[in-house]
Amino acid sequence: MHRSAYSPVQPLRETCRRTRLDKTLHALAQQGHSMLNLEDFDLEQIADAMQQGDSMGLGYYLNIVSGEIVVNGFDDEECNPDPEELADKKYVFIERVESYESYQHMEDFTLSLPAGKARAGLEQALVRSKPFRHFKDALDNYQEERKAWFGFRDAAMRRVVIRWLASIEAIEDPDPNGTSESQPEL
Repeated sequence: MHRSAYSPVQPLRETCRRTRLDKTLHALAQQGHSMLNLEDFDLEQIADAMQQGDSMGLGYYLNIVSGEIVVNGFDDEECNPDPEELADKKYVFIERVESYESYQHMEDFTLSLPAGKARAGLEQALVRSKPFRHFKDALDNYQEERKAWFGFRDAAMRRVVIRWLASIEAIEDPDPNGTSESQPEL
C-alpha cells in the first residue's frame, strides 16, 4: 500500500474547530450577542499572547463577547479562571503564531531594506542555524534597522491578529475577497 505524505489530520482538526466555532457563534447570536468591532479588541495584547503562546505554560483565551483576554496556567490556582468558565462557548483559545510565520516576517523585513551592510548582515543571520537568535543579534549592530524592525513586526502581527479575528468570526472580515495586503491601521 502506497502511503501519501499528505496528512489529513490538520484539515480535520481545522474542520472540527471550524464546526465548533460556527455552532458557538450561532448559539451566541441566538442569545442576543452581537459581533464586536475591531476597536473593541486590544490587538497588541492579542499579538503578545500569540507570540508568547504556551511558552511559559500559560494558556490565553479570548472572550469573543467582551474582547477580554483571560490567562490560565498560573502556579497559584486562585489566579486561574474557573475551568467551567473557560469551557463556555464564548472563549476561544489563542494559539501561538507558527514559527514559519515569524520567520517570514523577518525575511520580509530584510528584503524590504535597501542593499547594504544591514541587509547583508540580516540575510546572513537568516541562513544560519538558529536564525531567530542570529537575527536578533545582528539587529543589535544596526540601531536604525532595529527600531524599524519593531515597527515592521508590530504591523505584521497586527495583520495576523486581524486575520485571526476574522477567521474566528469575532469581527467582520476587513478583506473578505482576500484582495488587499493592507489592513486597517490603528
